[in-house]
Amino acid sequence: MVAKPERDDFFAKVEYGLKLAIERLYEQKAANNETAVISVNGEIRNVSARDILEQRKKDKKA
Repeated sequence: MVAKPERDDFFAKVEYGLKLAIERLYEQKAANNETAVISVNGEIRNVSARDILEQRKKDKKA
């Protein structure tokens, strides 16, 4: 069995990798002027990838 600190470290790395992949996906879509399909409170929406990136930047600053 894997020790808890090692497991936590592994999951932290996986979570970081997923966040990075999603960020790069939005950047690529924004560069191509595309939309992203997201769920907002269970409602499926098409949103400009640029709008998503702008909102994320605002959230990071706050």
